[in-house]
Amino acid sequence: MAPLKNVIVIGASGNVGKPAVDALLKAGFNVTILTRKGSSAKFPSEVKVQTIDDDYPSDQLVAIFKGQDAVLNLLPPVSVEQHNSIADAAADAGVKRFIPSEFGSDTSNPKIVELIPMFGAKTAITNYLKTKESSGLSWTAVINGAFFDWGLRTGFLGFDLETHTATIFDSGEAVVNGTNLSDVAQSIVAILSRPEETANKYMFIQNVKATQNQILAALEKSTGKEWTVKRRSAAEARQAGGEKLGNGDMSGIPDLIVGGIYSGEPAADYATTRGLTNDLLGLKKVPLQQLVDQVVKG
Repeated sequence: MAPLKNVIVIGASGNVGKPAVDALLKAGFNVTILTRKGSSAKFPSEVKVQTIDDDYPSDQLVAIFKGQDAVLNLLPPVSVEQHNSIADAAADAGVKRFIPSEFGSDTSNPKIVELIPMFGAKTAITNYLKTKESSGLSWTAVINGAFFDWGLRTGFLGFDLETHTATIFDSGEAVVNGTNLSDVAQSIVAILSRPEETANKYMFIQNVKATQNQILAALEKSTGKEWTVKRRSAAEARQAGGEKLGNGDMSGIPDLIVGGIYSGEPAADYATTRGLTNDLLGLKKVPLQQLVDQVVKG
């Protein structure tokens, strides 16, 4: 397969988009950002920016995708139909590789989708991409677990760096797989640099695997403080999040996801159930204490 050098990124202003664009530029890729006309997002001056109507019409997508080797779609997987339409346009335009908006739990495992039903949209999108293989459009999906550094900084993983308070789910012994955003970005670079080895596959990556109790111990060591611990049930978090989401309240999403991460479900430990592709992509595991120190001490 010929090198993939021209990359268009959709959703470039998000958590994955910003480091991904930086990493692609640094690696020498020709990067274009696709943004909606109604968006107020700002992008680096050295990047070509294409605008499109807010509903991503197919004819405009095909015209914009012409000459692109790869599409990195980082839009939230809210509308399966929208994502499938973008894939259709990529295939029609002759794009060679499509990286969908996975970047999280192992949605290729039905047990994970059963645990967190909203992830079924990701599975449906990737399954649709599989139907495009015969047209010449290949795909690669990235499973990276939690965004580890982001999850610590924002409190998403249950640790409040400002108040030194930890919300520990159940026993705190559920295993968490995590990857820093910078290495998620590097995985994208590696996928596009190794098109043959990564075609039509899931990539399973990880910097660290640890329990909440281990993360708490590392945080206490890094901060030099004893943290306050609160307790919560992972099942209760999933139920509360699911009920909110069912009523159209998107604020339930964090509870639903975190309740799944800390469920203790064996399928959540994809490093064990699937194995890792770190070596293929040139990524390394990092000691937990080192990762925590980087977040705490900047």
